[in-house]
Amino acid sequence: MSTKKLFITGATGYIGGSALEGILNQFPNILATALLRSSSAEFKARYPNIEIVLGDFDAFEVIEKSAEDADIVIHTGDSDHPGCAAAILSGLQKKTTPSFLIHLTGTGCISDEQIHEIYDLPDSAKHHVIDKDIMNASNGLLKTACICPPDIYGQSSAVGTRATFLVPEYVRVAMENKVAFYLGKGENMRAVTYIDDVVDLFVILVGQALQGGGSAQWGREGFYFAVSGEARWIDAAEAVNRIGLQQGWLPAESKPVSWTEAQVNAIFPHMPGMALYLWGSNSRAESVRARNLGWKPHGPSFWESLEEDVSIAVAKLRK
Repeated sequence: MSTKKLFITGATGYIGGSALEGILNQFPNILATALLRSSSAEFKARYPNIEIVLGDFDAFEVIEKSAEDADIVIHTGDSDHPGCAAAILSGLQKKTTPSFLIHLTGTGCISDEQIHEIYDLPDSAKHHVIDKDIMNASNGLLKTACICPPDIYGQSSAVGTRATFLVPEYVRVAMENKVAFYLGKGENMRAVTYIDDVVDLFVILVGQALQGGGSAQWGREGFYFAVSGEARWIDAAEAVNRIGLQQGWLPAESKPVSWTEAQVNAIFPHMPGMALYLWGSNSRAESVRARNLGWKPHGPSFWESLEEDVSIAVAKLRK
């Protein structure tokens, strides 16, 4: 097998950096190129053999050329940036040899057994316009897949962003308001997955790509949820409350409280609806296709990781 070239966006992000680390550990002979806004000494020291191309997600020509030069593209940068996705597809569509695109997107409330329902979601659905463009781009030479993780927990050991958004931001709000909270009755369910388990799915699909596609499904059918469990948010609020009491950053005898929709929505005034989505909505999915490929989540549960995630978030907030 000839040495394959891989191009990755988002290589210093929480998911992208973790995926890059996992892929290189499993496939050390891959020749990797990474799109970075700036080149850090830490990144160069960790990955001396990675070629760095400088640019942001608007650097169309840089991204297009890097994609055209690659056999496999991992797009974990801004999944809603139309220009970046268009540049990647433009580069890949210029190739005359087989290539693969693995695109990071985000969860919805549907099982991936119902693939036609995913494809036929309205364009107003979050991430869907670009997801659909990528599904439609798949053809005889170019094979595309979307990896769709839910809320992710756990710490990354890669270069760049080390923690997720869900728990650290919740801890920040709880510390500022001196209370753990939930929306209404707190019965909403959040799909969750440990970061290393998400990485495993990237590794599996890269392995399939290196086999010319393998047994993976691509294109319209190549939509892979990566869900390992669920958390009811009132249970999460109660767990964070216990940790806050033990660590002393919540007032003595503090108890979780129910917040109204208006209270939760006001958490991020510059991003209306974001807090309601994160901590007040249901986000559930089943990972049928991923499991059919042999994906077996094995990381610690959300509850087993929560104290570490909370403790690290508190330490950063206190700096």
